[in-house]
Amino acid sequence: MYLSNYHSHCSFCDGRNSMEEFVSSAIAQGITKYGFSSHAPLPFLTQWTMLEEDFLDYEKEFYRLKELYSNKIELFLGLEIDYIDGCSDIDNEFFSDKKLDFTIGSVHYLDKIADNQYWTIDGCFKEFDDGLNQLFGGNIHRASKRFFEVTGLMIEKGGFDIVGHLDKITYHGLKYKDFKLTDKWFFDLVSDILLLIKEKNLILEINTKALTEHGLTFPHQIFFPLINEMKIPVVVNSDCHYLTRVIDGFKPTFEALKNAGFKTMQQLFDRNWRAVEFDDWKI
Repeated sequence: MYLSNYHSHCSFCDGRNSMEEFVSSAIAQGITKYGFSSHAPLPFLTQWTMLEEDFLDYEKEFYRLKELYSNKIELFLGLEIDYIDGCSDIDNEFFSDKKLDFTIGSVHYLDKIADNQYWTIDGCFKEFDDGLNQLFGGNIHRASKRFFEVTGLMIEKGGFDIVGHLDKITYHGLKYKDFKLTDKWFFDLVSDILLLIKEKNLILEINTKALTEHGLTFPHQIFFPLINEMKIPVVVNSDCHYLTRVIDGFKPTFEALKNAGFKTMQQLFDRNWRAVEFDDWKI
Protein backbone atom coordinates (compact mmCIF):
# COMPACT_ATOMS: atom_id res chain seq x y z
CA MET A 1 0.00 0.00 0.00
CA TYR A 2 1.39 3.38 -1.03
CA LEU A 3 -0.13 6.49 0.50
CA SER A 4 1.50 9.39 -1.30
CA ASN A 5 1.45 13.11 -2.00
CA TYR A 6 3.58 14.59 -4.79
CA HIS A 7 2.28 18.17 -4.69
CA SER A 8 3.54 20.04 -1.65
CA HIS A 9 4.98 23.43 -0.81
CA CYS A 10 7.38 24.37 1.96
CA SER A 11 9.15 27.51 3.18
CA PHE A 12 11.32 27.61 0.05
CA CYS A 13 8.25 29.07 -1.69
CA ASP A 14 4.86 29.87 -0.12
CA GLY A 15 4.53 26.85 2.16
CA ARG A 16 4.14 27.68 5.84
CA ASN A 17 6.67 25.25 7.31
CA SER A 18 10.13 23.87 6.69
CA MET A 19 10.91 20.82 4.57
CA GLU A 20 11.76 18.78 7.64
CA GLU A 21 8.53 19.70 9.41
CA PHE A 22 6.57 18.52 6.36
CA VAL A 23 8.52 15.25 6.25
CA SER A 24 7.78 14.60 9.94
CA SER A 25 4.11 15.42 9.42
CA ALA A 26 3.89 13.17 6.35
CA ILE A 27 5.39 10.25 8.27
CA ALA A 28 2.98 10.81 11.18
CA GLN A 29 0.03 10.76 8.75
CA GLY A 30 1.06 7.48 7.13
CA ILE A 31 2.58 8.80 3.90
CA THR A 32 5.15 6.45 2.39
CA LYS A 33 5.98 8.46 -0.77
CA TYR A 34 6.27 12.25 -0.57
CA GLY A 35 7.30 14.75 -3.20
CA PHE A 36 8.37 18.36 -2.76
CA SER A 37 7.16 20.58 -5.60
CA SER A 38 7.97 24.15 -4.69
CA HIS A 39 6.82 26.83 -7.12
CA ALA A 40 9.67 27.22 -9.59
CA PRO A 41 11.25 30.64 -10.13
CA LEU A 42 9.66 32.93 -12.69
CA PRO A 43 11.24 35.65 -14.85
CA PHE A 44 9.63 38.21 -12.51
CA LEU A 45 9.47 38.42 -8.73
CA THR A 46 6.45 37.14 -6.81
CA GLN A 47 5.64 36.52 -3.16
CA TRP A 48 5.01 32.82 -3.69
CA THR A 49 7.68 31.39 -6.00
CA MET A 50 11.15 30.17 -5.16
CA LEU A 51 14.08 32.48 -5.89
CA GLU A 52 16.63 31.13 -8.37
CA GLU A 53 19.44 31.60 -5.85
CA ASP A 54 17.60 29.41 -3.32
CA PHE A 55 17.43 26.28 -5.47
CA LEU A 56 20.80 24.90 -4.37
CA ASP A 57 19.73 25.15 -0.72
CA TYR A 58 16.40 23.50 -1.64
CA GLU A 59 18.26 20.65 -3.29
CA LYS A 60 20.81 20.32 -0.49
CA GLU A 61 18.14 20.21 2.23
CA PHE A 62 16.12 17.69 0.25
CA TYR A 63 19.03 15.24 -0.04
CA ARG A 64 19.88 15.67 3.64
CA LEU A 65 16.33 14.70 4.57
CA LYS A 66 16.17 11.92 1.99
CA GLU A 67 19.13 10.23 3.65
CA LEU A 68 18.10 11.04 7.22
CA TYR A 69 14.58 9.59 6.85
CA SER A 70 15.32 6.86 4.31
CA ASN A 71 14.05 4.10 6.61
CA LYS A 72 10.72 5.86 7.22
CA ILE A 73 9.63 7.52 3.97
CA GLU A 74 10.59 7.76 0.30
CA LEU A 75 11.19 11.36 -0.74
CA PHE A 76 11.20 12.86 -4.25
CA LEU A 77 12.52 16.19 -5.53
CA GLY A 78 10.29 18.14 -7.88
CA LEU A 79 9.08 21.57 -8.92
CA GLU A 80 5.75 23.04 -9.94
CA ILE A 81 6.52 24.86 -13.17
CA ASP A 82 4.33 27.67 -14.43
CA TYR A 83 3.38 28.05 -18.04
CA ILE A 84 2.75 31.69 -19.00
CA ASP A 85 2.03 32.25 -22.67
CA GLY A 86 4.89 34.17 -24.26
CA CYS A 87 6.74 34.57 -20.96
CA SER A 88 7.71 31.42 -19.09
CA ASP A 89 7.78 27.65 -19.59
CA ILE A 90 9.90 24.51 -19.26
CA ASP A 91 12.44 25.90 -21.74
CA ASN A 92 13.56 28.65 -19.35
CA GLU A 93 17.33 28.48 -18.96
CA PHE A 94 16.91 27.88 -15.24
CA PHE A 95 15.63 24.34 -15.84
CA SER A 96 18.35 23.26 -18.30
CA ASP A 97 20.65 21.67 -15.70
CA LYS A 98 18.21 20.69 -12.96
CA LYS A 99 18.00 17.00 -12.01
CA LEU A 100 14.50 16.42 -10.71
CA ASP A 101 12.53 13.27 -9.93
CA PHE A 102 9.28 14.74 -11.30
CA THR A 103 7.67 17.98 -12.43
CA ILE A 104 4.16 19.45 -12.34
CA GLY A 105 2.97 21.79 -15.08
CA SER A 106 0.43 24.38 -13.94
CA VAL A 107 -1.28 27.56 -15.07
CA HIS A 108 -1.64 30.32 -12.48
CA TYR A 109 -1.25 33.36 -14.75
CA LEU A 110 -2.94 34.42 -17.96
CA ASP A 111 -2.37 37.69 -19.81
CA LYS A 112 -1.03 41.11 -18.83
CA ILE A 113 -3.19 43.64 -17.03
CA ALA A 114 -2.37 47.14 -15.77
CA ASP A 115 1.20 48.10 -14.82
CA ASN A 116 2.52 45.32 -17.08
CA GLN A 117 1.60 42.67 -14.49
CA TYR A 118 0.22 39.24 -15.33
CA TRP A 119 -3.28 38.37 -14.16
CA THR A 120 -3.28 35.51 -11.68
CA ILE A 121 -6.38 33.34 -11.51
CA ASP A 122 -5.20 31.92 -8.17
CA GLY A 123 -5.11 34.97 -5.92
CA CYS A 124 -7.88 36.60 -3.88
CA PHE A 125 -11.30 37.13 -5.45
CA LYS A 126 -10.88 40.92 -5.80
CA GLU A 127 -7.67 40.40 -7.75
CA PHE A 128 -9.43 37.82 -9.92
CA ASP A 129 -12.45 40.04 -10.52
CA ASP A 130 -10.33 43.10 -11.34
CA GLY A 131 -8.36 41.14 -13.92
CA LEU A 132 -11.50 39.59 -15.36
CA ASN A 133 -12.96 43.04 -15.94
CA GLN A 134 -9.75 44.48 -17.40
CA LEU A 135 -9.02 41.62 -19.80
CA PHE A 136 -12.41 40.16 -20.62
CA GLY A 137 -14.95 42.85 -19.78
CA GLY A 138 -16.17 40.72 -16.87
CA ASN A 139 -17.03 37.81 -19.17
CA ILE A 140 -16.19 34.62 -17.28
CA HIS A 141 -16.93 32.49 -20.37
CA ARG A 142 -14.23 34.25 -22.40
CA ALA A 143 -11.78 34.07 -19.51
CA SER A 144 -12.39 30.34 -19.10
CA LYS A 145 -11.82 29.71 -22.79
CA ARG A 146 -8.54 31.60 -22.58
CA PHE A 147 -7.53 29.66 -19.47
CA PHE A 148 -8.02 26.34 -21.24
CA GLU A 149 -6.35 27.67 -24.39
CA VAL A 150 -3.23 28.47 -22.36
CA THR A 151 -3.48 25.11 -20.58
CA GLY A 152 -3.58 23.44 -23.99
CA LEU A 153 -0.46 25.33 -25.08
CA MET A 154 1.31 24.10 -21.93
CA ILE A 155 0.28 20.50 -22.62
CA GLU A 156 1.37 20.74 -26.25
CA LYS A 157 4.74 22.07 -25.07
CA GLY A 158 5.16 19.16 -22.66
CA GLY A 159 8.38 18.46 -20.77
CA PHE A 160 6.69 17.72 -17.43
CA ASP A 161 5.03 14.69 -15.81
CA ILE A 162 1.81 15.85 -14.14
CA VAL A 163 -0.88 18.32 -15.21
CA GLY A 164 -1.62 20.33 -12.06
CA HIS A 165 -5.10 21.49 -10.90
CA LEU A 166 -6.59 21.28 -14.40
CA ASP A 167 -9.69 23.47 -13.95
CA LYS A 168 -8.44 25.80 -11.20
CA ILE A 169 -10.40 28.67 -12.74
CA THR A 170 -13.54 27.07 -11.25
CA TYR A 171 -12.38 28.17 -7.79
CA HIS A 172 -13.40 31.77 -8.49
CA GLY A 173 -15.43 31.11 -11.63
CA LEU A 174 -18.23 29.43 -9.69
CA LYS A 175 -18.86 32.72 -7.89
CA TYR A 176 -20.33 34.17 -11.09
CA LYS A 177 -24.00 33.46 -11.77
CA ASP A 178 -23.47 32.57 -15.44
CA PHE A 179 -20.74 29.99 -14.70
CA LYS A 180 -22.03 26.44 -14.33
CA LEU A 181 -19.97 23.26 -14.50
CA THR A 182 -22.77 21.40 -16.23
CA ASP A 183 -23.18 23.90 -19.06
CA LYS A 184 -22.20 22.42 -22.42
CA TRP A 185 -19.68 25.16 -23.23
CA PHE A 186 -17.67 24.39 -20.06
CA PHE A 187 -18.02 20.63 -20.29
CA ASP A 188 -16.73 20.79 -23.86
CA LEU A 189 -13.70 22.85 -22.80
CA VAL A 190 -12.77 20.28 -20.17
CA SER A 191 -13.45 17.34 -22.48
CA ASP A 192 -11.19 18.78 -25.18
CA ILE A 193 -8.32 19.37 -22.76
CA LEU A 194 -8.69 15.84 -21.36
CA LEU A 195 -8.37 14.46 -24.89
CA LEU A 196 -5.12 16.38 -25.29
CA ILE A 197 -3.78 15.06 -21.96
CA LYS A 198 -4.54 11.52 -23.11
CA GLU A 199 -2.90 12.14 -26.49
CA LYS A 200 0.28 13.44 -24.83
CA ASN A 201 0.40 10.55 -22.31
CA LEU A 202 0.55 12.83 -19.28
CA ILE A 203 -0.60 12.13 -15.74
CA LEU A 204 -3.61 14.09 -14.51
CA GLU A 205 -3.53 15.35 -10.96
CA ILE A 206 -6.63 15.01 -8.80
CA ASN A 207 -6.01 17.98 -6.53
CA THR A 208 -7.79 17.91 -3.14
CA LYS A 209 -6.68 21.33 -1.85
CA ALA A 210 -10.14 22.94 -1.89
CA LEU A 211 -12.25 19.90 -1.07
CA THR A 212 -12.68 20.26 2.70
CA GLU A 213 -13.48 23.98 2.71
CA HIS A 214 -15.15 24.44 -0.67
CA GLY A 215 -16.30 20.99 -1.82
CA LEU A 216 -14.14 21.10 -4.97
CA THR A 217 -11.45 18.92 -6.40
CA PHE A 218 -9.46 20.01 -9.46
CA PRO A 219 -10.61 18.69 -11.86
CA HIS A 220 -14.09 18.74 -10.39
CA GLN A 221 -15.62 15.46 -9.23
CA ILE A 222 -18.27 15.54 -11.96
CA PHE A 223 -15.51 14.78 -14.48
CA PHE A 224 -14.25 11.63 -12.72
CA PRO A 225 -16.39 9.20 -14.77
CA LEU A 226 -15.26 10.82 -18.03
CA ILE A 227 -11.59 10.72 -16.98
CA ASN A 228 -11.92 7.04 -16.11
CA GLU A 229 -13.73 6.30 -19.36
CA MET A 230 -10.88 7.96 -21.26
CA LYS A 231 -8.36 5.86 -19.31
CA ILE A 232 -6.25 8.86 -18.32
CA PRO A 233 -3.71 7.99 -15.60
CA VAL A 234 -4.24 9.96 -12.39
CA VAL A 235 -2.47 10.73 -9.14
CA VAL A 236 -4.09 12.17 -6.01
CA ASN A 237 -2.27 15.17 -4.49
CA SER A 238 -3.21 17.63 -1.76
CA ASP A 239 -1.21 20.68 -2.93
CA CYS A 240 -0.51 21.29 0.74
CA HIS A 241 0.97 24.48 2.16
CA TYR A 242 0.19 23.61 5.80
CA LEU A 243 1.19 20.60 7.92
CA THR A 244 -2.46 19.80 8.59
CA ARG A 245 -3.24 19.51 4.85
CA VAL A 246 -0.82 16.75 3.81
CA ILE A 247 -3.63 14.23 3.19
CA ASP A 248 -6.55 16.64 3.44
CA GLY A 249 -9.50 15.47 1.37
CA PHE A 250 -7.91 12.15 0.41
CA LYS A 251 -10.48 9.76 1.88
CA PRO A 252 -13.59 11.17 0.14
CA THR A 253 -11.60 11.65 -3.07
CA PHE A 254 -10.44 8.02 -3.11
CA GLU A 255 -14.01 6.92 -2.49
CA ALA A 256 -15.33 9.12 -5.30
CA LEU A 257 -12.68 7.81 -7.69
CA LYS A 258 -13.47 4.20 -6.81
CA ASN A 259 -17.17 4.89 -7.33
CA ALA A 260 -16.32 6.34 -10.75
CA GLY A 261 -14.64 3.07 -11.68
CA PHE A 262 -10.95 3.81 -11.18
CA LYS A 263 -8.79 0.76 -10.57
CA THR A 264 -5.26 2.21 -10.43
CA MET A 265 -3.33 5.29 -9.31
CA GLN A 266 0.09 6.40 -10.51
CA GLN A 267 3.07 6.03 -8.18
CA LEU A 268 6.70 7.04 -8.57
CA PHE A 269 9.43 4.40 -8.33
CA ASP A 270 12.85 6.01 -8.67
CA ARG A 271 12.00 8.30 -11.62
CA ASN A 272 9.50 6.00 -13.30
CA TRP A 273 5.73 6.21 -12.95
CA ARG A 274 3.75 2.98 -12.58
CA ALA A 275 0.12 2.12 -12.00
CA VAL A 276 -0.68 0.73 -8.55
CA GLU A 277 -3.91 -1.11 -7.79
CA PHE A 278 -6.41 1.32 -6.33
CA ASP A 279 -7.81 -1.26 -3.89
CA ASP A 280 -4.51 -1.07 -2.02
CA TRP A 281 -5.14 2.59 -1.12
CA LYS A 282 -6.70 2.95 2.30
CA ILE A 283 -6.65 5.67 4.94
